[in-house]
Amino acid sequence: MTTDYEQLRQKAQDEVNEELASVKDPFERRAAAEEIRDQAHMELSALKEERKELIASAALYEYTPQLHERFGIKRLQMKRLAMDVLRGLKGRENWISPPSWPADRAKAARRAGIPHPDNVVEQAEKIAARYEYAEARRDAAVTHLEAAHEAVRLAGGRVKVPALERRNFDAVRKRARNKVMRQFAKLIVGPEELLRAAAEAVDRAEEDAADLLVERDAAMNSLSFYTTARGVYYSAGISRQGLVRAQQRALKLKRDEKVPPRAEQPAAARRAGVKFIEDADKKLPKLASAYEAAVARHAAAIEIRDEAVRALHAAPHAWSRSQLAEAIGRDHKIVARIVNPDRTS
Repeated sequence: MTTDYEQLRQKAQDEVNEELASVKDPFERRAAAEEIRDQAHMELSALKEERKELIASAALYEYTPQLHERFGIKRLQMKRLAMDVLRGLKGRENWISPPSWPADRAKAARRAGIPHPDNVVEQAEKIAARYEYAEARRDAAVTHLEAAHEAVRLAGGRVKVPALERRNFDAVRKRARNKVMRQFAKLIVGPEELLRAAAEAVDRAEEDAADLLVERDAAMNSLSFYTTARGVYYSAGISRQGLVRAQQRALKLKRDEKVPPRAEQPAAARRAGVKFIEDADKKLPKLASAYEAAVARHAAAIEIRDEAVRALHAAPHAWSRSQLAEAIGRDHKIVARIVNPDRTS
């Protein structure tokens, strides 16, 4: 049975909140939160290498498209951990460019001398759960540490910020798409290598977009709830209704519930745990541009990947749907929709 990581993280957060709720003195609470943070950090340090080695072994010897879910991480993150171990690198910062995922993972792992323990997936999942639990405790403790500073800073109401920059997002998207198309146009490889390169580009852009969306919305909500900024959605590249939906999510409201009036928003946001972000007025336009560029790269890479899938599925290559699903690391249903776009799967 796969670990419910969302529930695990919520449990860790609730435990930290309960531990600190009884500490009323702000100085004592800060000290208690620092102790929890430091203990969690020590456990993360102790687990880090073993977790990476076990996940790498599982990914290389027993890969399936949904394997990353067993470890509470994203697909590309699992691949990066595996490639760190396979290439003997200490971390992603050492890469000149992301290394390619080997076609024969088990062979590459054996050649590199990576062990394949019995029940490696179960072992990796067990240590991954401990790691995610410690990480959630650390993050919850850090939130408590930040809360005191935010409460003091924002006690008087909204923070004054200058007018926000508004970027040309259509131009941002066009540049990002054209860059992907130019890169692949220059790539002189066979159809199989092209498919794998495109699939990796899809994964990278998808992960980048997901991470940037969280950062963009955090900056946008900080500005809309805690500052004097107006027309925040213009700088975020979304509609007014898109901002309202982001505010509802941040305040944990349902779609039919109204966002509080502007005068009441700072207090409501603090109660909901929305963070105040320093220099969000400078960060938002950059994050929004990066997010829109990632979305455009993702769409362009999907076009190239899907074209390569159809080419390899047709004669003379005649790859099966199973082979194609394995090559792009996606479910068979996705391959079915690509090769038969006019039929429902």
